[in-house]
Amino acid sequence: MTAGSSAGSERTIVLAPMGRDAQIAAAILGEAKIETAICPDMASLLPTLEAGAGLAVIVEEVLHEQDYGDFARWVEAQPAWSDFPVIVLAQRGGGIERNPAAGRFIQALGNVSFLERPFHPTTLVSIVQTALRGRRRQYEARERLHTLRAAVRRQQQDQAHLRLLINELNHRVKNTLATVQSLVAQTLRSADVSTRTRDALTSRIVALSKAHDVLTNEQWSGADLAEIAGQAAQPFRLGLGEARIIMRGPQVRVPPKTAIAMALAVHELATNAVKYGALSGQDGRVEFTWRISGRASARQLTAVWREIDGPRVSPPTRAGFGTRLIQRGLAADLNGEVTIQYPPEGVICTIRAMLDAADLDAAEIEPPLEPRRRPAAPPEDPAEAPSPA
Repeated sequence: MTAGSSAGSERTIVLAPMGRDAQIAAAILGEAKIETAICPDMASLLPTLEAGAGLAVIVEEVLHEQDYGDFARWVEAQPAWSDFPVIVLAQRGGGIERNPAAGRFIQALGNVSFLERPFHPTTLVSIVQTALRGRRRQYEARERLHTLRAAVRRQQQDQAHLRLLINELNHRVKNTLATVQSLVAQTLRSADVSTRTRDALTSRIVALSKAHDVLTNEQWSGADLAEIAGQAAQPFRLGLGEARIIMRGPQVRVPPKTAIAMALAVHELATNAVKYGALSGQDGRVEFTWRISGRASARQLTAVWREIDGPRVSPPTRAGFGTRLIQRGLAADLNGEVTIQYPPEGVICTIRAMLDAADLDAAEIEPPLEPRRRPAAPPEDPAEAPSPA
């Protein structure tokens, strides 16, 4: 069905070439102010319909005597919203119960109503008006479909534009981080700054950049904790071996803010362990594990960094930037708490954060970790203490 036939026309097409049937039907409908067009034969029916029609009134004899295959194919090709109504003026004594041909008409033409002759003019007007009301509803459905399709197209265009903007923003942020790293390196190289300080600051920028890359790949919808932690620890694993830093826990997605915070925390803890803790010797190792506890929307992420078989540990004497970054900044970003303990056998950092149900992708629900006693003294920064951390 072409656009011309679906433009909203309510014309009634009358196909009754024998005698004066067409003129009589047109006169009756005209008195009821129903627009009518007379079609002389079956061959001219399709062009007339394409010019605009709300329904067709056809005498039964035409369907018996002329080939209506093209009309049936036209009906079959209607769009989804359309169910073109056809009123067949049946012979006296006809009807679907007593007229086997009626079944064929219904099967071929679909939405068919029968009106036996002779009929009262009011009956013809009534059945035509009923068919037109149904046709109007079809037109309304078509308009709603067109509106919906236009909205979907606009949404797709907006999403494509948004993806373009996000990709451009990610590209600019990545370039900005690289520029910042270069500026920091050049500035500190010409300043009276120790190599240790310069390397620490540069490595923090690199850790932030790697977390940004993971989030960019995920369209900033969040990231898998294992991937975030793995990226932060990868430089240390390359130098020390995979077995020195073990990570395990259920699959859990964390929001972007949490992902950035966790990446920086793992980087700081690993740096600390390499300098003074379990990774500073030949036999030490680190385990970073996490679990999810709680129910429904009150889900808690508990992650534990534990150093094993390293040098004996004693609490540092003062807090430095590394400790403040982990304990204060990370706790604020996670809406949770971070504690660092210094038992002699190795540093333990426990991170607790509340997650919304929407943040969880697939997580194994486990009992909460046993709470540990807080150290008597406030946590200090191992990076600035002579003792291992």
